[in-house]
Amino acid sequence: MKALLFSLLLLGFVGCSSGSTEKPFNEVCPVMGEKVNPRARTVQYEGKTYGFCCNGCDKKFAAEPARYAANLSADGKEFIGQKESTVHQKF
Repeated sequence: MKALLFSLLLLGFVGCSSGSTEKPFNEVCPVMGEKVNPRARTVQYEGKTYGFCCNGCDKKFAAEPARYAANLSADGKEFIGQKESTVHQKF
């Protein structure tokens, strides 16, 4: 009985892991062009982990990933697209 309870408890912790722990490949946000905030959520797209300046930008990116991914240079260090005007969301 104790083993079953322990197994269920362990599964509960594993199922509650938060987001991706991978470091984003980009240094600037593909939506706003600002520096990536390490506390913001990340999104996986075409084998890359994208980081954002705030948690509002991840939602915009997820809705139109091809559009926003095209805003970044190939190495993710420069913003080469048109910046969005968005209100930053708190963490």
